[in-house]
Amino acid sequence: MKAAKKKSRKLAALVSALSSIPNIWSASSVQSEPEKWLSSWQIYKTVEARIQPELFGYHFVGYDIRGGHGAVSSKIDKFDPVTMCGVTRSGRVYQLLGLPGVNPDAQYTLDAWIHRNELVMEEATEEFVQHYKIDLERLRKIAPQP
Repeated sequence: MKAAKKKSRKLAALVSALSSIPNIWSASSVQSEPEKWLSSWQIYKTVEARIQPELFGYHFVGYDIRGGHGAVSSKIDKFDPVTMCGVTRSGRVYQLLGLPGVNPDAQYTLDAWIHRNELVMEEATEEFVQHYKIDLERLRKIAPQP
């Protein structure tokens, strides 16, 4: 009986350790994937970066509809509110689709990315929308209906 309990505790410890390691992979190269299309997108801004703060700022977060997973961009360099396209520090183009929203896979990816990069981030979608004068009503009209 003691051996079974010991095995059970070891297994529980292993499961706990494995579940604490996020299942996140690095983004493909910009050359192999120059563009991403994000639905349920948000904007997050860096409040504190302990390592290489120049690499961080405002970032696209959303569901990559082509790849079928959550995505977090490098720092946003340029954004066009008419086309809803942005270019990031890596040179990748992000096409924002539809209205801002929350996707669980994107949030999971963001949380792991924040942890790995030792950042403090805050949601800044409303600030971004106001800064770029994004017309949410126009987006609502052209967004696909469920």
